[in-house]
Amino acid sequence: MGAETLKKPALHFSARLPAPSRFGRSALLIHDRAISRHVPGFRRWARSFPASYAVDGGESLKSLDAFPGHMSRILSLADRLGARDLTIVVAGGGSVGDFGGFVASILKRGVKLVQIPSTWLSAIDSAHGGKTALNVGGMKNQIGTFYAAGEVHLVRELLEGQGEARVRDAMGELAKIALLEGGARWKRFAREPASGTKLLWRWLPPAIEAKYRVVARDPFERSGIRQILNLGHTLGHVLEAHYGLSHGEAVAQGLLFAVEWSRKKGTLAAAGYRESAALLYGKCAFRCRAGELRPLLRTRFLQLARGDKKRTSADRVTFIFLAGPGKPAPREVTLSEFANEARAQGWLGKARG
Repeated sequence: MGAETLKKPALHFSARLPAPSRFGRSALLIHDRAISRHVPGFRRWARSFPASYAVDGGESLKSLDAFPGHMSRILSLADRLGARDLTIVVAGGGSVGDFGGFVASILKRGVKLVQIPSTWLSAIDSAHGGKTALNVGGMKNQIGTFYAAGEVHLVRELLEGQGEARVRDAMGELAKIALLEGGARWKRFAREPASGTKLLWRWLPPAIEAKYRVVARDPFERSGIRQILNLGHTLGHVLEAHYGLSHGEAVAQGLLFAVEWSRKKGTLAAAGYRESAALLYGKCAFRCRAGELRPLLRTRFLQLARGDKKRTSADRVTFIFLAGPGKPAPREVTLSEFANEARAQGWLGKARG
């Protein structure tokens, strides 16, 4: 890895899971044990690896407090395989991918990494870009590394084994990419008659390529360009942490919030607002849930907002507004401004925050 580059992995699109033998005799599989419940043959496939380690997906997996125990058991497995050609193969959703990527980045000072995302959301987003993370003190992704996988396998049988909720979850990240990219291709997406898994599989390659175009311009988040991928996440992470919403649902709420705030701020003109709102409320069928969920207290909101990695100082954060589809507009705002707008859009209680 060069000082200012993050190597793009080899991308493989296939109908079936790859043969474990392709990863060598020193491959250690880290996988979400839930996959075997909805993908026939996955348990047999996992047992074909020289060594495997099953985990339960979810944010608790990424807890720093639990990590030493996991690492001790993984080291025991790795030592049986030998370090020379060790490869960590990770099969799971975003939390498992973050966890497994972090393990690979620090084990023996870095070993080969292969990502096989098992959810549409991770296939679109978290399996790409080389970011790994653990959570600290209930705050998401507070420590981590930049460590690119050598290969990413997008496997249709793995992705299509999920339920409808996971399909809806992925639409948040797909909509984010559509708003960031804009242009003729994503206007076609807004008119696309297909839905469900057919829609996601068809639009997976362009969505992934769009993310890599952003990552290539700012691989280690030094120039600030990569921050535009945070569109919808500033509020989204607060809602995810407080209400326990899935990541995709939280991002969807964050996108609705960002579009509305962009209109009120004046960065998003009427035509751009109509196009963006039509995509979110129409094609993606999102609905604002602010009126359905109990409002946050201002103190709780600010506590969670202060954990945002895009915070630029004690009381300011970079928020990604829109000037139109394909025109992200990052701006610094105070946490107080952010909280005031959250209250205006119904996420904070009226009395005492």
